[in-house]
Amino acid sequence: MPTLGCLWNRPRLERLVDGALGPRLGRMATAHASRCEGCRSEVERLRRLRLLVQSVEIPVADPEWSGFWPAIRVRIASDEASAPMRDAWWLPFWKPLWGHPRVALGGLVVSSLAMALILWPSPPVPVPTALAAPIQVKDVSTPDPDGGVMVYSNPDDDVTVIWVFNTGDQGEQS
Repeated sequence: MPTLGCLWNRPRLERLVDGALGPRLGRMATAHASRCEGCRSEVERLRRLRLLVQSVEIPVADPEWSGFWPAIRVRIASDEASAPMRDAWWLPFWKPLWGHPRVALGGLVVSSLAMALILWPSPPVPVPTALAAPIQVKDVSTPDPDGGVMVYSNPDDDVTVIWVFNTGDQGEQS
């Protein structure tokens, strides 16, 4: 039956078998595996699996390095000019700030406030209305059935406008 020690040591058993645990954790895991039947069988299973993998492992040949270093030496000796590295366009603006988090945070707060003021809906601005005095409109009839006269007058300003309409003769304007 798993105990609290099992919960603590089970994740470390594989590293114990590989020899990758430090001295203190290795001693703790070894002591627990010697007392616990389930963890001891898990350690034995992991050791058998490790032996199986090592027996099937194919040896890898060393790479051929004879052409590598001479090519490096030739390239160094040729003194090729490497392409210059270019910084991003925004980097000169950011470099003075990245070492100063307070300045960067202050800039962020100021820019956020500016955006809020720009985008915040403003109260409606009252539109000025034109004040006009009352106008009296009179239609004056004429004896000519094709003509008409209209009179606009404003008693406050003493202005009177008279329009004469002549629909019979379009060429003549009144």
